[in-house]
Amino acid sequence: MEQYLLDNVARYQTLLQRFKPPPQKKTGEAKTSTNSSIVVNTRIRPLLDDEVSSGQVIAAFPRGDGSGVVDLHELRRVVRGLPTMNSSAFKIGKVFGADQTTETIYNETVQPLLPYVWEGNIGTLFAYGQTGSGKTFTVSGLERLIAKSLFSESLAERKIHVCIFELAGNSAFDLLNSRAPFMILEDSFGDTQLVGIQERHVQSTAELLEIVENANTFRQTASTEKNDGSSRSHAVCRIRIENPAPEVVEDGILYLIDLAGSEAARDIFNHTADRMKETREINISLSIVFRGMADFDSATATATGKPSKKPYIPFRQSMLTKVLKHLFDPDRTRGCRTSVLACVNPSFLDTGATKNTLRYAEMLQSSQPTGKAASYNPSVPTTWSNKDLRTYIRIKSGNPSISPLDLAPYESGTQLLRVPEDEFVQRCLKSDGVTKEQADMFYSKLWKLHIDSRRAAR
Repeated sequence: MEQYLLDNVARYQTLLQRFKPPPQKKTGEAKTSTNSSIVVNTRIRPLLDDEVSSGQVIAAFPRGDGSGVVDLHELRRVVRGLPTMNSSAFKIGKVFGADQTTETIYNETVQPLLPYVWEGNIGTLFAYGQTGSGKTFTVSGLERLIAKSLFSESLAERKIHVCIFELAGNSAFDLLNSRAPFMILEDSFGDTQLVGIQERHVQSTAELLEIVENANTFRQTASTEKNDGSSRSHAVCRIRIENPAPEVVEDGILYLIDLAGSEAARDIFNHTADRMKETREINISLSIVFRGMADFDSATATATGKPSKKPYIPFRQSMLTKVLKHLFDPDRTRGCRTSVLACVNPSFLDTGATKNTLRYAEMLQSSQPTGKAASYNPSVPTTWSNKDLRTYIRIKSGNPSISPLDLAPYESGTQLLRVPEDEFVQRCLKSDGVTKEQADMFYSKLWKLHIDSRRAAR
């Protein structure tokens, strides 16, 4: 088929000159994204020199009117006569063309995540697309810019910790510890924990960049039909920003994710059985992530504005979906914002893979989940503010009552549950007349309520 397309380049260019973009359809009220937790963008890389020399031409064209629409043209073989051209249009947030730099992408899509993470929330950037579409090049450039921003004078001084790991199928490997395997598990709060991974404290831009570069040397790559050095695993860089303010529940976390390159069926004809199995696992994990993020919208609101039934999202099916659980968990209590970057190879030989990439991006763009935090529930301690927690302590801690000021001077329900048992008991004993037995019983009572609420949610 590739040779057929190359033999008909002149026909394709003639049809392309005749193409006139259709007017955009009006679909009633436009979806607003002011409260959206997901921003979707597309980067179309330029044709490479070897692609140009082989006769390839561009098939993906961003419209120059700022509408965020990409026109994709596909030459089709017919039984009789000259080939025809099918055209598709995809509307996706903002489109960065071949003439726009990685720094421009950073300023418009990634930089806004940093102050959000600085305040104790979760920010996620991930790039996906066909192998050879420029994902690793883009993410590497964004990592360099993020490293400079984290240690700039405009941000307050805080401790910054980093871990970098690789997800291949259902295995996880620590790239800062010579690919040592580690576990990805859920804790009692439903949060994902990386058990046994090394985390480095970094103190400068140069140190962070050196760590990232060393980790990349351990990443799994292999030759594919489209790319001699294709990444055959998902690489995750997690930056944790320690927050010194005691009233903040969590440290801020920034995930930078370079997803493994997806491939079409025609790209794996010459692959081994292991490589084909690997490709299926990559494509399945990506499908779960995107469909899970899209279905998350139905858990927050329907078209009528009323809550709908929670969708079943199999996030335990792969290591990638476990790590990204925060993106599509309707019960999450932490603020989350995500920047998605769809990377596109513009060649007319790759329109099939490009179409799949743009379809996923369009699906996320139309979902626009808001990720509302859980509202107060007297049976769920993780939804309690400090005021709610103090009321519970005053009423339910026994006789004599434990002082709420001694036990929880500023903590929310989630924060107090994270306090070690010994410290919890010592705080209780500051109250007049309170015994160790009473303190132990109240600790158990609070934790039983938390466990029961988790079971009920499941």
